[in-house]
Amino acid sequence: MTRVLSGLRAGCWLVLALLAEPASAQRAKAPAKPAAPEKVLTCGALSNLRIMMAETGGNPAAITSRLADPKADHLGCSRVGRERIEGNAERVVIGGIAYDCLKVKGTSLCRWTLSGVPAEAP
Repeated sequence: MTRVLSGLRAGCWLVLALLAEPASAQRAKAPAKPAAPEKVLTCGALSNLRIMMAETGGNPAAITSRLADPKADHLGCSRVGRERIEGNAERVVIGGIAYDCLKVKGTSLCRWTLSGVPAEAP
């Protein structure tokens, strides 16, 4: 009887080990999340951020190109490094899109950006 029980225990451990191996292999194959951009588009006024997004279609390449052009109207918008962001001062949802006003080191005014957090349902 003792041999039967020890054989069953060994068999159980073997089954558990075999079942655990594919699960750990699947976790390792999960795609990595894309890295967050180093700088965040911010504007001094929410209306200007909305204009910038409408005129560029929200395309990151178009926004970068516009901000790089010294003759273009930047609408008071610029890119802020993530290391300068201290947190959220305000949050507003307009038309189902969430916007955050970020506290930025070196300025007493918050700067508006698209929220990284989806808007909650009403």
